[in-house]
Amino acid sequence: MLILSAEYKTKLTKSIGVTKFRSIAMIHIFNNQSKIFIFSCSFLIFFLYSCNGKRKSEIINNYSEIVIDNSNIPDTLDISNVIDYIKVLKLTDHSEKPISRIDQLYASGNTYIVIDAINTKRVNSYSADGKYLKTLMEVGPDKKQALNVTDCYLNEKNEVIIYDYAQMKLTVFNPDLSVKKVIQGKNLFHYNHIASIPGTEDYVGYASYNLDNTELQRDKKNPSSLDVLNSKLDLIKKHLTYPSKFEGIILITASKAFFPYKDSLRFFRAYDPYIYNINKNQIQRKYKILYKKGNFPSDFLESIVANHLKEFQEIGRKSSSLQVIYKYFSGYTCPENWLESDSIICLSSINFLDRSTSITNTIIFNQAKKRTILNAGTFVAKNDFKLSFPQFKAYDKHNNEFIASCTGNQLKKQLHNGSPLINLKDIVDDSFYLIKVKFKPKR
Repeated sequence: MLILSAEYKTKLTKSIGVTKFRSIAMIHIFNNQSKIFIFSCSFLIFFLYSCNGKRKSEIINNYSEIVIDNSNIPDTLDISNVIDYIKVLKLTDHSEKPISRIDQLYASGNTYIVIDAINTKRVNSYSADGKYLKTLMEVGPDKKQALNVTDCYLNEKNEVIIYDYAQMKLTVFNPDLSVKKVIQGKNLFHYNHIASIPGTEDYVGYASYNLDNTELQRDKKNPSSLDVLNSKLDLIKKHLTYPSKFEGIILITASKAFFPYKDSLRFFRAYDPYIYNINKNQIQRKYKILYKKGNFPSDFLESIVANHLKEFQEIGRKSSSLQVIYKYFSGYTCPENWLESDSIICLSSINFLDRSTSITNTIIFNQAKKRTILNAGTFVAKNDFKLSFPQFKAYDKHNNEFIASCTGNQLKKQLHNGSPLINLKDIVDDSFYLIKVKFKPKR
């Protein structure tokens, strides 16, 4: 099940030399575990941007289509025949540094990184056997701490990047979890998520429609959702721009937007059918997700939101206004999370209902000349493992494992009678567990 939470963040921003406070309303969607010029000037911008890896300035359309038949999704689907093994791992917390939910999860082979962005606002690290290693970041008054912790990212070099939303600050950790560097942006741009671009010193930030970046960028005519930033977090290039009249609307934002894949970066967002590929040379639309039922129109801002603009701008001021999302998006489906190995894609999709949302889980097997797609509300392994899977949250490329997470109390409900994975008596209700799955190699 998914829940919506309207979170109000007051943070220090700068506007034309005047320091002031701004209140930003953000709506997140999470798993419910316990409880989103002049020629010379243009030439200069182009020159600075193209010098760094000669990245092309426009998004390239070169995508393949993935068709999801969601017209009749089964509540459960047994996938025992495609599973090689399942392992269950308990995460052991420090008594004074616990987490109370897992909003983002990353795996690097011998280390797990977990962020609790809502309750404890803490980023913890764990060893391969689940033992607590250290708290990488938490909110506090110390200079080494953060004013706000909402986003974390593990890049292709196994460096952990923690984003302090309130200070436009990145703390980058080496693979051994020592601090490598701290980058403080001079402009307090607002992003939901930031990731490093493989093979460069650049970064990319995703901003939902309500984050007021047009004012901060001194450009009220051209707000954007995807920005390329240099190593100092200065703005280089804006992508996915949209009309300024939509600035300030509040929509659901997923808990992740980026996934590292080989020498590139996958980018995905709600309401957008495309999965983008970002590398040092270009940004490309890599896949287009087509649902047989309830595709979001490509111009959903104009065709849906524009007709009810005032109502969407009022979301967050009144809790009942959240119903406008369900009312006008009811029946539509869009991507929510993306995980990818050399041969398998795990995709989750948001289904907008009359009064809430639900999740459809999809496993895509990319074989040489054939694509096999499995869909279900919940995947189960009835035969050897006797388990119902929570939603997959991470992919460990070193061990080729897809990873789900849940509390001990939830795990007891996920296990079927006679499961050999773990003894029910050994499960601690309020501890967190990782369910690690390796699929059989493609034939």
